[in-house]
Amino acid sequence: MQTIIKMSKRKIYIFLAIFVFCGCEKEMLLTEFTDYQFQYDPELRIEAILDTENPEQTVVRIDYSIAITDTSIFNGHDDDGDWRPFEDLNENGKWDESEPLNDDLGEDGISSVDNRFLEPDEGEGDGLPTSGEPHIDELDEILGQLHDSTYTVELYNNTTGIKVADFAWQAVADSISITEESDDDLQEIVRFGGYKISTLYDSIIYNNEYSFVISGHSRVIEAGFQPEPPVEFLTYFFTMNNDTLMVTEEDSLAPIWTSGSEPIVYWVKIEQIFRPDSIEIISDHPAIPISLENGIYLGGDFTTFYFPGLYRWTVYVPSHNYGQYVYSRLPITDSSISNWRDENDSVVLGCAGSMAGRSIYVRIDKELEKLN
Repeated sequence: MQTIIKMSKRKIYIFLAIFVFCGCEKEMLLTEFTDYQFQYDPELRIEAILDTENPEQTVVRIDYSIAITDTSIFNGHDDDGDWRPFEDLNENGKWDESEPLNDDLGEDGISSVDNRFLEPDEGEGDGLPTSGEPHIDELDEILGQLHDSTYTVELYNNTTGIKVADFAWQAVADSISITEESDDDLQEIVRFGGYKISTLYDSIIYNNEYSFVISGHSRVIEAGFQPEPPVEFLTYFFTMNNDTLMVTEEDSLAPIWTSGSEPIVYWVKIEQIFRPDSIEIISDHPAIPISLENGIYLGGDFTTFYFPGLYRWTVYVPSHNYGQYVYSRLPITDSSISNWRDENDSVVLGCAGSMAGRSIYVRIDKELEKLN
């Protein structure tokens, strides 16, 4: 499942005011300040989310956390060569205000041309990569340095006592799409490593208890969860054309779905289909379940928010603990969020859980007659 992320970068500063007798003031970079305060020890952060409908797409990521002061990772360089200097249109060897800055935005990563209340800052329009600018210390430069590929990863059905799957490390396991907030909003595909299923021994049984087991480096780290079943779309309120739900702009609440579990949240992804080879993610958002009688939960979306056309609605039901992890604002070190425990019963950062997705095609049109 590909995710789109919008990102922008800002250089972080701490200003330390030291008043000694006459009252003097000193400005320090965060990296300088924290060197005097502590020595950061990286921790494991594990995210293992079982795709119950398509287990082979499951990716387990075992990464190390890092301090933002780690200059071996955040080195202020364009390590992959995708930083773009200003365009010297008049070829006078310097940037002029009428020329595109591209990524040459300075330490704050913001163009002073587009934001008239700002003065040009350090590095803006100088033709050199500067820490804080787009494509400097970006995700695709640092992500590969955080992975740990040396652990053994397994999945067990605790209810039956059977091993369900073995995982193997893959240098390219999945990708995310990132749109930088720049003049032209360029989209980049960032690929990352992880563990994927190498052998699947058994099918996934909903409402059984499962656990991921991570072992290696004299450590055994486990996390348990219970997969929830996917939603069922309620199509009998609408006209169906094969596998496509046909609605008009008057059908404001559509599609509608139900689940017999107790979800914390539904997650809804809407894609507009222009052609089979042209699909765009329009929205990716949570939806609150509505509790009905007899343990039935209802969810729905509003087609009035979208232009006429063909769409694909995918609704995901996370396991209970993963729903908490995604939807709450608690820190990932909170024991009610991270369900990973090591051999000493200590909390390990991250989350293990499952996600069950189900899709339906929806065609939105202006008038019912056009649907027939």
